[in-house]
Amino acid sequence: MQIQPPTTTEVRGKITLFGTVKNQVCKIQTELIGRDYILAIKAYQERIPIFCTGNLIKVNDVFILQDSCNFTLDAIWQNSSK
Repeated sequence: MQIQPPTTTEVRGKITLFGTVKNQVCKIQTELIGRDYILAIKAYQERIPIFCTGNLIKVNDVFILQDSCNFTLDAIWQNSSK
């Protein structure tokens, strides 16, 4: 949904994505580093769904994904759009 440009020389940035939380679509904020951040940019530009896991917490009315891992692009979606 939204990608913040990196603020340092390190490839890292904050992103906001849509995810399902208790059967409702919600905005989720997370910070990604390196390869995962680059994949997030690709997914955003090409409108490819992603999969990832991590610890989801709610601070006030904002969902935050911490310790994200297994960040991948949806290969089925990628292959069907060609």
